[in-house]
Amino acid sequence: MNVTDQEKSPLVSLCIPTYNGSKHIRETLDSALSQTYQNIEIVITDDHSSDDTVAICESYAKNDSRIKVYRNSKNLGLVGNWCESVDKASSKWVKFLFQDDLLEENCVERMINCAIQHKVDFVICNREYFFEEGFNPKIKLFYSERLPKTEKIFKEERLYAPKETAQRIAPHIFNNCIGEPPTFLFNKEQYSRNDFPNNYFQLIDYIFILNKILVHDFVFISDKLVKFRVHTSSESMKNSEINTEDKKEFYKFLYIQYYEKIQICYEIISNPIFSEVKKFIPKKDVEIIKNFYTVSSYKRHGFKNVFPFYKDSKLSDFILDKFSSSYSYASYKIFKIRNKKVKSKYKI
Repeated sequence: MNVTDQEKSPLVSLCIPTYNGSKHIRETLDSALSQTYQNIEIVITDDHSSDDTVAICESYAKNDSRIKVYRNSKNLGLVGNWCESVDKASSKWVKFLFQDDLLEENCVERMINCAIQHKVDFVICNREYFFEEGFNPKIKLFYSERLPKTEKIFKEERLYAPKETAQRIAPHIFNNCIGEPPTFLFNKEQYSRNDFPNNYFQLIDYIFILNKILVHDFVFISDKLVKFRVHTSSESMKNSEINTEDKKEFYKFLYIQYYEKIQICYEIISNPIFSEVKKFIPKKDVEIIKNFYTVSSYKRHGFKNVFPFYKDSKLSDFILDKFSSSYSYASYKIFKIRNKKVKSKYKI
């Protein structure tokens, strides 16, 4: 392939970090191999699976030289494995595909063509959720109706600059209004491992994307080119479970369900990357939202159980003001009624 062809049809690395993904990995690999865009490599980094994931991937690799399978020398964890897959990518163009998700046949073609046409380093496509049979209907309702619809925020398929992006996402920023990593195509030259901050777990993929599109131009594709599978064994479902008997597990639950959202409040106020967002969300509203998350955790899990967690946290001075340093059900109800409009505005 000559230089001109490389510019028109550059190599795209599909990064598939795996861990015990044998149940769905065949379907995922089939969707990758069926892409209409042929100049791809499929980079699989396995994080010490104990099932047949590696064997399945290696059997596919024998039949298609575009597939490269790597086994990590030690277990790197979820985000560590994401980063490892990017490090192994040969191309500057990287697109995640998780082990249980699917791509439409024209996904890579549409996304790389948009990047080239608009001369941008980042492209986001719309996504569709699909669910296991017998899935919890309440959680299904949350995904299908309560989560912000990205296509209603970015209504046109075009380039968006950071200032406009900040304005559009501000009312929705406390929920994942963008999408998961498989919806994202990015230029590896604009990436570093620090883009995945170690103070996030559940929302780390969301923060990664926010950190990019609040600084760089990107193109949004309104078509749903990615199918994101929601099932009971997914990381997001594991992170929603609670074990109050185990203090360590309980604190992890609090961190994921409440503290990470409080951290977003802190980012808006203090992180320069969020400076444009800050213009569209009054500081008073941010403080109300922070307190809503805090006192909601008191109500649901008990003030005596939760307060020590916040008191010992790195953001204790930010979290614990005069209102949130104590709790009564009556004060919670009054606070909730008084701030109903703020809660509704930001879909808290």
